[in-house]
Parts: sequence; structure tokens; C-alpha cells
Amino acid sequence: MGKPIDVGISTQVGPRTIEASRLKMSLSLAGSLVFFALAVWMVRDPSTGWKGWLALGFVTLCVASFTWMLVRPQVLELDAKGFTVGGGFVRSPKKVLWRDVESFFVYKLPRGGKMIGYNLVPAARKATALGRIARSFGADGALPKGWPGSPEKMAEDLNAYRLWALGGRLSAGSPGAGLGG
Repeated sequence: MGKPIDVGISTQVGPRTIEASRLKMSLSLAGSLVFFALAVWMVRDPSTGWKGWLALGFVTLCVASFTWMLVRPQVLELDAKGFTVGGGFVRSPKKVLWRDVESFFVYKLPRGGKMIGYNLVPAARKATALGRIARSFGADGALPKGWPGSPEKMAEDLNAYRLWALGGRLSAGSPGAGLGG
């Protein structure tokens, strides 16, 4: 076992709520509105046929989704026991316990985006088809996109909070002692 890692939290840490970035949602809504205008233009041109209507339907769903996310933003609630993602389209939030999480990390999506992923300790993994599919992408679970700041900083903060909740120290060789996944 390696040396203990100080997670750098010397001040009081308590329950914390992180709200999704309204700026990021506003920018996504603005982009969707641009595409909405293009789709309306396509529908008005008879040569596009059904493709214009398909584009308009898709972009209308995007506009409605981003508007909803501005009205009811996603929230990440952290406490001494675990974390819960709520708001947005989440109808029944589920708490994930800190003791069940190995670590948080950033992983790259196939088309260039980044998400915050987390792996569960082996005892907490469920042997389901959906669980195996999720693990094949590199993480047991992931947080939705749109949080304030960079995914790297968010993963670092979540790992530090997790370490604090579990007692503040882990050895360098322990699972969850780093940001890697």
C-alpha cells in the first residue's frame, strides 16, 4: 500500500447541490433555434419533401428539451452517504452510495465530447445485460452533460467529496485514489 493521500479538504464540507449550467443550456437552445429556422425554411421548399418535416420534428423536440432544461435544470445533490441526480427529465431520482463508487473520471465519447463517468466496486455491480453494455463503453455509470466548469474539474471535485465522505483518506494504491478509470 502507498502513502495516504490528503484530499485537500480542510474546511467544513457538508451537503452540496450543484445545478446544471443555465448558460450551457441557453447556448444549446440558441443553436437549436437556428436549426429550427433552417428546418422551417426546408418545409417551405417543396423539393425537400418529407425530409424537411423530419428535420422540423427533430429540431422541435430539441427546442422543447432545452427549454425544459432551463425551466427545470438538472441538479446533483451530494451528501455524506452518496449522490443523487434529479431535475431535468429525471422522474424518480436514485441515490448512488459513495461506498459503491470506485472513482469518477472523464471519458471521451465516440464523436469527441466528454462525460463524467464512474465505476462501481465489484460488489455493487449488477449482473444485468444493461450493466454489461454500459461497462463495454468504459464506465458503470455516467453523469449527464451540462454541469458548470470542465468535466475534469467536476470529476476531481467529486472524487475529493467522495474521499471526504468516506473518511478523508485513502491509500495511493486503493481503488478511487486517482482520477483514472
